[in-house]
Amino acid sequence: FILKNASSYMSQKPKLKDIKSVFAGLRPLAVETNDSKETKEVSRHHKITVSTSGLISILGGKWTTYRKIGEDAVNTAIHVGGLKEKKSTTQNLPIHGYDTNVDWNDDMHVYGSDIKKIIEIDSKNAYKSLSEKFFITKNQIIWAIKNEMAMTIEDVLARRTRCLFLDANETEKISLKVAEIMAEYLEKDKKWIKLQLTKFKQTLKNYKV
Repeated sequence: FILKNASSYMSQKPKLKDIKSVFAGLRPLAVETNDSKETKEVSRHHKITVSTSGLISILGGKWTTYRKIGEDAVNTAIHVGGLKEKKSTTQNLPIHGYDTNVDWNDDMHVYGSDIKKIIEIDSKNAYKSLSEKFFITKNQIIWAIKNEMAMTIEDVLARRTRCLFLDANETEKISLKVAEIMAEYLEKDKKWIKLQLTKFKQTLKNYKV
């Protein structure tokens, strides 16, 4: 289906062999139990509910509207709990990594203001990538462990970087090196490396055609 539709817009028709990685995401949809709508018809908007015990729950929503979700949740809490209203101080609050002087040509620009700290881990090899197809360095792996709570190969290659979503086969090629770097920093043995690789190979199957 995707290849067929892509062929209508691309000068060269993509083939199955051109697919580098595949994945599907799950979106939490807020729908009434008696609603017969198909998922494609269900609203992507969030809902704030209050139980009889006063528990406030956030249902549905999406990352792009998280500020609005937070505002609605806080306003509901003020109303339900009889809290004192305060003027919002987060409307223009920068999130972590905010930087006004971003070099978009820098391979690490996604880290924003944290770039300098990542480079300092090993300045000589800060831009030495483990792969020729996408950018991932030893510094990034160590940073993910120290500052982003990465504990497994999958954490690093799928959740802290986007390697697995860019090219599953290439990600598999560098997985051993990533495991070795992690093992050294986390003080793990060869048994841990072997177990990590075994688990990751199972995960990889879901991203290959």
